[in-house]
Amino acid sequence: MESDYRTGMQKRINKPIFIVGSPRSGTSVLTWCLGQHQNIIAIDESTGIGDLAIALAICYQTKTGLSAESLWTGMNVESGQFFAAFGHTINKLILRHKVDPERRRWEEAVDPDLSLHSLVTEESANIPKARWVDGTPEYSFNICGLRKLFPDAQFIHIVRDVTSVVRSMLNFHRLAGVKLVANEREAYDYWFRAVSSCLLAEQAYGPSVVFRLLYSDLIDQPEASLRSVLSFLGEPFAAGCLTPLEKRINSSNVPAGFKLGSSDMDPAVVERANRLYAEIKAVPQAPAASATAINEIAAAFGRRVQYMATLEQRLNTEREELREGYKTEVRRLNTEREEMREGYETEVRRLNTEREETREGYETEVRRLNTECEELREGYETEVRRLNTVREEMRNRANRLAKEVQNKRAIIHDLRARSLRHKLRGLLFGHNLNAQRSSTELRAGDAAEETK
Repeated sequence: MESDYRTGMQKRINKPIFIVGSPRSGTSVLTWCLGQHQNIIAIDESTGIGDLAIALAICYQTKTGLSAESLWTGMNVESGQFFAAFGHTINKLILRHKVDPERRRWEEAVDPDLSLHSLVTEESANIPKARWVDGTPEYSFNICGLRKLFPDAQFIHIVRDVTSVVRSMLNFHRLAGVKLVANEREAYDYWFRAVSSCLLAEQAYGPSVVFRLLYSDLIDQPEASLRSVLSFLGEPFAAGCLTPLEKRINSSNVPAGFKLGSSDMDPAVVERANRLYAEIKAVPQAPAASATAINEIAAAFGRRVQYMATLEQRLNTEREELREGYKTEVRRLNTEREEMREGYETEVRRLNTEREETREGYETEVRRLNTECEELREGYETEVRRLNTVREEMRNRANRLAKEVQNKRAIIHDLRARSLRHKLRGLLFGHNLNAQRSSTELRAGDAAEETK
């Protein structure tokens, strides 16, 4: 049943072409070359088809309800039928909705100053095409999944020497504005992983499915190389396919003085990549498919599907945890905000009460100070009146004392006058008895005078 379905797909020319290999190995220019063929259109690089194969594998395996079977196995839909049906739809969509992709974005493979329209031959532009080619380097890791979608797809593994690839990767930002790899070690590792994945596909599917092409052969012997490629694809040779190779290929604008060999580079990583490239050049492609390699590449695809399936589950779990955590955080923030609001209102009330108490205390203090000032003023006025009275009394007393002094002076003057009279009397009378008598009389007179 599955073989009959595949035969039906074959009749509808469901034979896309995928050019795989490490980035900066010539995948773009080879895609552009094949896009000049009268039966092949070149589409932009993508990653969606490989991801779709993994998603479909997850969908096919997903259990339904309480059943141990998936929806498709429950309907007796075989895995090959399931994938091929989607692949057939993708093939029809691409062929139906193509809009001369040859005229679109391929500046990274040719001279940026060159008009792309000059590379589209009249033959390739006017004749309807029944096949398409995709040169996405990332599909090096999706060959098994792509084979499931397109059972009759063909792959071209283009291999470039690792040193040139690493140099180009490290300078890719000069052309595209973004870095392809972070450092030299990552570039060597990327080349090794991509090439190793493609070599495994060579062993698994054999030379009728995967064709190995050395980049150096494409550059040094372009016509012979393209004849071999087109023969592998079952397409007649077209001289227009050589047109892109007549122009200068832009290899990331690597500066003339650029050198590899960073101080933190692990020599073992470099040796591993160089050894693999030497083996590729020395050992030709295996003449037949390997059952062991088929199992290995299928197992690798299964592990990737399982990883992505569990990844989705983990993401859903983490998303649910994040959602619950978000809700908890929102509740905590709402509670905290409510507590802060209540605390704010309490503080406002406290400040209002404190302000009111302060205002009342201020008014009380003002009244106290006003009363104290009034008492001080009255006391001052009383004291002024008292001092004025004292001053008046002292002035009156001074006047009295002045009068007394004046009287005393008059008395002293009078006493002095009397004393002189007494002396005169003694002289006049000259007798002691008379003097005593006179003196007694004088004292008696003085006493009487003082009494007066």
